[in-house]
Amino acid sequence: MNPKNRKIQIASFDDTTVVGINSGLVDYKLAWNINKKLSIDLVKYDDLEFEGANYSFFYYSAGENYNVYNLVSLVRQDRVLFPFTPRLDYLFLIQNTLSPERQMHIMNSLREIDGLGHAFLLEKDKNLRQVLETIADCELKVIDKKKKQNNLKEVKLRMQEQEALMKAAY
Repeated sequence: MNPKNRKIQIASFDDTTVVGINSGLVDYKLAWNINKKLSIDLVKYDDLEFEGANYSFFYYSAGENYNVYNLVSLVRQDRVLFPFTPRLDYLFLIQNTLSPERQMHIMNSLREIDGLGHAFLLEKDKNLRQVLETIADCELKVIDKKKKQNNLKEVKLRMQEQEALMKAAY
């Protein structure tokens, strides 16, 4: 195939629910509250780096064919990752389709969090697509790093098993 005829594949975000959050809570407290309210396990990973600043990045996958959750801070020491109107402190992303009932349950649960000012669904537009692409890149790095860590753990475990077998043989 001629390289000039190749098309760039761009991820579709049609099945991603984007919630804008305005809150004075620090990132780990907000993540803890979301975990508690939604019975999930957001974990902090390496920060999202953008234009010389780091923004908190939390990730949780409920498994294959289930939802994937991201919490991303948008503000760090008077720097804003992406400006929104009205002002947002965090984006909470839920990948894979949600039923209307599940979406309503999530929104109601978020709004019950003490210290959370507002939580509302964002309409997807061209500007939001750029934000989602940046976050998706970060998520891929997280997944790759997690796979490498798991592979390294497996290799270490096999080496320990082999050492134990060799010691037992002598």
